[in-house]
Order: sequence, then structure tokens, then C-alpha cells
Amino acid sequence: MSGARRQQIDAAAIRQSYRAAVLGAVRLPTGQALDEAARLLAGHVQLLTAEVARLGPRMRREYRRTAVHLVVRAHHTLEERAGPSSVTRQCRVFDLAILARSLLALWEQPGPLGPAVDEGEIEKAVGRRICGACSQPIYPGEGAESAVFATEASGGLRGYLHTDSCAAVAEERRARLRAVP
Repeated sequence: MSGARRQQIDAAAIRQSYRAAVLGAVRLPTGQALDEAARLLAGHVQLLTAEVARLGPRMRREYRRTAVHLVVRAHHTLEERAGPSSVTRQCRVFDLAILARSLLALWEQPGPLGPAVDEGEIEKAVGRRICGACSQPIYPGEGAESAVFATEASGGLRGYLHTDSCAAVAEERRARLRAVP
């Protein structure tokens, strides 16, 4: 990596920010301090997302799959807004901290890099959304909303749902896919 790129990313400041959020997860700040932590971490995530997306096409194997996953999650997390409750705002700060930590680790240790391959892969993956109820793609123009799905492991996983009934969406798709005599 070039020196100019390394100067842009202050790894120590990012580490300090995510450690404060992760280690303070039991006692995260409240009010304005919580919003400030969210803004700071969101800035770190935006910067790191751009850098990992730039490196992603040169990464190999699991590093590349991890880069695609992290960039997609980062975009989705940055698009989502926390609700007004302090719990949802604290969850957002924690999510941003975990993303910052993961993106920084991948940026610092991207694995063996080779020539760029399929440079549009990450961009395509960022735009792809799957309905958490019916597991079907959510196509551009279809109604969808952000949702939280209950999980035993984490208590909640963010994703997307069709705003129309998934059954109606599935029936419409089946109609489009019927064989022509």
C-alpha cells in the first residue's frame, strides 16, 4: 500500500473508537455522546469501506469473500438509521464498531494480492438484497423495508422484507416464469 493511503487511515484512532464502543458495550454513552460515537464510527466505516472495496478485486479466496461481505454489510448498515430508543442507537454504535474493527483488520492484512479480477463484483453485491421471509431477491422497484430478524446467536439480524406480501410477490414471479405453449 502506498504511503499516501496509509496516512489517510489513522488505524490507532479507529482502534480507539471501536474499543471504546466494544469494551463499553455494557455501558455505552447515552444522548449526545452516543450520537457522536455513531458519527465517528460511521466515518471510519465509510473510509475503510472505500479502501477495502478498492482492494477487494485483488484479494483471493476467503479474503475476497470476506471483503465482499463486509462491504455489503457496511453499505447496508450505513444506509439504516437507528430508531429513537437508546437501545437501538447503542446497537447501531456496536454494529459500526464491529464493522470498523473487521474492515481495518482486512485492510491491514488483505492476504496475498494478485491482479484485479471481476472488479464489478462488489458493486453488484452491494445492490443485491434478499427478502428475509421468502429468501427471494428484492428487485429494483419492488417495495422493501429494513427489518430485524430474531436469532438465538445475536438477538437480532438486520435484513430486508418485501413490503408486499411475499406470497403475492412469489405468485407474480411464478406467472412470469410459466412455460409458454
